[in-house]
Amino acid sequence: MHTIPPSLYYRFYRYGRGCRIASDGVLSLPEQTAIGTGVMVREGYRWEIPSPSKDGSPRILIGDRCECSRFLTIIASGKVELKADAITGPHVYINDARQDWEKGGNPSDTLIIGEGSWIGAHSSILGPVKIGKGCVVGAGSVVLRDVPDYCVVAGNPAEFRRIYEPSSGEWIRVDSEAEARRVLERRSREPLLSICIPGRNQAVELKRCLESIYAQMDDDGLIEVCVLDDASSEETAEVGHHYGQLHRSFRYHRDPDLAAGGSVASQAADRGRGKFIMLHEPGDSFMPNTLLPFLNVLHTHPECAIILIQPTLIRSNPQTERLEGLSEFFRLTASSSSPPLPVVLNRKDWERTADSVQATNFLDPWVSRQHALLQLNPQFCLCRYTMTEAGRHIGSAP
Repeated sequence: MHTIPPSLYYRFYRYGRGCRIASDGVLSLPEQTAIGTGVMVREGYRWEIPSPSKDGSPRILIGDRCECSRFLTIIASGKVELKADAITGPHVYINDARQDWEKGGNPSDTLIIGEGSWIGAHSSILGPVKIGKGCVVGAGSVVLRDVPDYCVVAGNPAEFRRIYEPSSGEWIRVDSEAEARRVLERRSREPLLSICIPGRNQAVELKRCLESIYAQMDDDGLIEVCVLDDASSEETAEVGHHYGQLHRSFRYHRDPDLAAGGSVASQAADRGRGKFIMLHEPGDSFMPNTLLPFLNVLHTHPECAIILIQPTLIRSNPQTERLEGLSEFFRLTASSSSPPLPVVLNRKDWERTADSVQATNFLDPWVSRQHALLQLNPQFCLCRYTMTEAGRHIGSAP
């Protein structure tokens, strides 16, 4: 495949390293086309921008590591964005207006294809729709409406075929729109991960942390955020109420009678409804594109009582190792440097340890329940991965 010459790189709004863009395609306005790193675009593409933006901002955005097969057509009257790791099959047609004769309507309209989604051959995506993360669009489909994260759709017009359900770890087949809505509603009640954040008079830090989470996720039913506030400040309450209005996946609890110390962590974890529970410090923002790979770790380790996270110096994909036993857990946590390693808990195992802290009063209740959890279920996973700038959570091992 012959690629575009280096002299053309500099005309793009952004052009990342390691890209391979075929030379025989048609680019109407590279100055308003942004290309991430490691992008592959094969022959015969046609990318048109009928109405250039007045401020020069990009109308077509192709995320890191996207793979675009032959004859991909993109028409961006507003904005078209392929998020990181999206894949398109041959002869895919993407237009943020439903028909060519529509003049694009509102230039602020955006068509989005989410991270890791796959668009089958000869499919059409029409209108300012959003296809979520990890979706599959069957070959020859016509998508006219939004598709939630982790769904399979097919047909003309595209309809639900399968939906990922975190509680069972299965892709559930659905045969009707009503059945699909029931599965999506059930998914929202028991997400894959609950990020539980105790509020500690850190309104500014909490807002920054929530921004870093919702920049990577939507109300897709896979992640929920739960803030447990000890009535520390009115500013914290304002942040909580604001995000509660914006997101169905956000829950805010304000309780001035919360006890201090480790029991606050335990009470925050008890609020989580997810299959796994992560205790998180409001002062630690998540780094971009880190939550989605970690969800795959949880999906592939449903039997583990604890996911022990060991931050790495070099940022990379999660590296996991299945281990067993309280003594092995002690060995890893005792040898780790300060701050302690963060942990993510299996909620059903966690709930089984609710009464165990009464018989173990020489340890912090939060630590005591972790020990009791591993006595009930000795399986845990060591995950070498860095998600936050500080590389720590308050839900840490002893």
